[in-house]
Amino acid sequence: MKYPGLLGQDISRVGLQESQMYNLISGKLVTEIVKTSLGPRGMEKVYIDILGEDTITSHGGAFLRKVDVDHPAAKSVTEAVNTVDTHVGDGTTSAAILIGSLLKSAEGLLKIGIPVATITRGYERSLDYALETLDEIKIKSNRRDRETMRQLLTTCLEGKAIFDLQEENTKIVDLILDAICEIANLEKGQIDIDDIKIEEKIGNVSEIQLIKGTVIDKTIDSSAMPRAIKDAKILLINESLETMRTRTEAEIEIESPEQMNQFLNQENNDLLALVKNIVDSGANVVISRKGVNEFVQEALAKKGIISMRRVKYNDLWWLEKATGAKTCKNIEKISSDELGFAKKVYEKTVGGDKMVFVEGGSNPKSVTLLLRASSKRYLDEFHRNALNAFYVLRNFIENPFIVYGAGSVEGIIAQKIRKQSVTVEGKEQIAIERFADAVEEIPMTLAHNVGMNVLDTLTQFRAKIAKSNGKIKWYGINSHIRKISDMSSSEIIETVVVKQQVFKTAVEATNIILNIDDVFMKNLIDNTHCHIDGTVHAHHDGGKTHNHFEQEGLEQRQMHHHF
Repeated sequence: MKYPGLLGQDISRVGLQESQMYNLISGKLVTEIVKTSLGPRGMEKVYIDILGEDTITSHGGAFLRKVDVDHPAAKSVTEAVNTVDTHVGDGTTSAAILIGSLLKSAEGLLKIGIPVATITRGYERSLDYALETLDEIKIKSNRRDRETMRQLLTTCLEGKAIFDLQEENTKIVDLILDAICEIANLEKGQIDIDDIKIEEKIGNVSEIQLIKGTVIDKTIDSSAMPRAIKDAKILLINESLETMRTRTEAEIEIESPEQMNQFLNQENNDLLALVKNIVDSGANVVISRKGVNEFVQEALAKKGIISMRRVKYNDLWWLEKATGAKTCKNIEKISSDELGFAKKVYEKTVGGDKMVFVEGGSNPKSVTLLLRASSKRYLDEFHRNALNAFYVLRNFIENPFIVYGAGSVEGIIAQKIRKQSVTVEGKEQIAIERFADAVEEIPMTLAHNVGMNVLDTLTQFRAKIAKSNGKIKWYGINSHIRKISDMSSSEIIETVVVKQQVFKTAVEATNIILNIDDVFMKNLIDNTHCHIDGTVHAHHDGGKTHNHFEQEGLEQRQMHHHF
């Protein structure tokens, strides 16, 4: 619909009913994309970018980040999923499925004449019921219990590439557990995931390892230098060791070769003075973010000192954490408290490339997980999987409450919400009942992905929960035997924090979409440009070749083409 004179010729209005319909459809379509990725039998998705590089992942959040969507409702879904990923690291696919199911339920409610305000109130009240239920059924655990953490990791990683491609899939679980236990303060329930560095290198999956320190993807500068140093005293610098530079601007006139030689000799003498400062400080490892010339390398090598040049700024940050070093403020005055310590610094070939390992630092709260895989696409997926796992354990350490998984918690919540719905008067009751139906979409998606008949499974699922007589029974989808089982006897557990975040985010995103009742669109301009005479105009058919004429004298300007 156009509104000439009111909104302008280039603005279109979609309309009330059409906007609502398109919002619901767009939101549902986005969620449908990732449904098949849920669970240990979930499928992988492939995204190919404009450069032809592909991403293979079963991570719902990672995939939706890759997919470009234009519709505001679809963007709301992807942003919501990203919120879950950012805050808790897991549950992204569940959040997407719940949003899609809530939108589907809302669509049915709108068709029978229930107002949007009633639906959103019903969803908000249902959220309160869901969170209350989670508080009632959550199980207190011991954040120091390594076995509980192991079960959480296995639940999180089962079906993921980093887990399935290992001959012994317990290895990656042990490495992640060791990394977490190294950096976490289990006594106080404190942990900083940034204390874990993830490094990647092409190679054999079985060669994934944990380094109690850090790894630098660089080589030692000179072959004359030692390949390894024990009891390393590490100097970090952010200055160049190539040429001496004055702290103020200066100009030197050189009129003869002799003067040039004098200048170079003086420069070398100044650099040697800096080398002496390094030696006198006691440092035997020098790591610089900038250059180190051959003259300095040679001088350092003669003193048995290792140097590494042009190290990334982030690597200096990691080295500070791992060794207790402080980046030197003035290399001419090196303070002893600026030096870091490591039991061993050595060079090692990894995946055909040399890397430098810094182990046994004075700050043991910094570790590196070195990931290995046969291709870059798998390394990327491994990185995502590892980060998810770290976040799951962080959630547990900070808030050590768990629930059983495999859709069992959703079954309990759906039952509780249905019981509460009868206490609510009016049409809001119907919205609450539909919310309960939407929650069951998660276990039913799990059932579908393992090859079970969804309709039969739903009937049996509800019947088993109904027969529990008010007792908490953790009935869920056992993917190994493809049956409904009591998951309390299984090792499939999840953190309550993830479940809370999934429900909160899903309801928030759904209600935002439902509250959009109209869309106004300004026509997109393909090409806008300015001519010599100052005239600015646009072309909506940017691929068409066309001529322009100046106003004065109708002088034809050069033809141009827009893409």
